[in-house]
Amino acid sequence: MNVGWNSKGMGDSEYLQVWDKILMPIAKEYQPELILVSAGFDAAQDDMGECHVTPDGFAKLTRQLMTLADGKVVCALEGGYVRRVLCNCVENVVKTLLDRNSVKRTAVMEEELSNQDGSLLTRMAGATVTTTTTDMERVINSSAAKSIRDTISAHQKYWKCLQRDDAIG
Repeated sequence: MNVGWNSKGMGDSEYLQVWDKILMPIAKEYQPELILVSAGFDAAQDDMGECHVTPDGFAKLTRQLMTLADGKVVCALEGGYVRRVLCNCVENVVKTLLDRNSVKRTAVMEEELSNQDGSLLTRMAGATVTTTTTDMERVINSSAAKSIRDTISAHQKYWKCLQRDDAIG
């Protein structure tokens, strides 16, 4: 699944929204037995991809993946061009992969959040920001929100999880 950005400068919030709105629901529906990640970090803040994902943001995305496939996640380093940036990102991802308790905390948090009605969940810095799907553009870059809506529209016919009334937001 590819979610193409229509502009530069996307950061943690935009990537977490893609994870919550598209990638994690599809992955849960698919129910993989193993997660293979081609771990490129060129979207990192101060790298060549002109995005603003922080090392902590990459750790949060990794933690979400670890809730799938009984935590069987393999990451292969694929990219990232600025060594000091790459080092911090890789370190945070590896620490996350080694911390199995973080997956338990994430699973408990998701369970608690799933009890809240009709909300879009964004996990940030260990806290939870709950927003309704109608105000997605107030939480993230409007171009990113459009990319998310367009991707959902293009893939709705293939994935039940994207066919919900609130999926497009």
